[in-house]
Amino acid sequence: MKKVENIITLNGEKGEKLSFYVDAELEYDGYKYLVLRPVDKFDDLDADQAIVFRVEETEEGEEYFIEQDDEIINAIEDIYNSGC
Repeated sequence: MKKVENIITLNGEKGEKLSFYVDAELEYDGYKYLVLRPVDKFDDLDADQAIVFRVEETEEGEEYFIEQDDEIINAIEDIYNSGC
């Protein structure tokens, strides 16, 4: 697991800009995942809560993020909490 503290900005569902701290970058089951914490509270997500995205790449080499289901989130959380 690679601990990082960069900030990235993503477009929300309504086109709004959402900024996140990249708390960690890790590999699981052959995929790259990011653990993100919001810079500011929004919707039901507080600044101390994290979300997990799988990183995918287009044919042109641009990255995009896919929200994950509970099973993957739990596995990533276990890895994150173990500090590996």
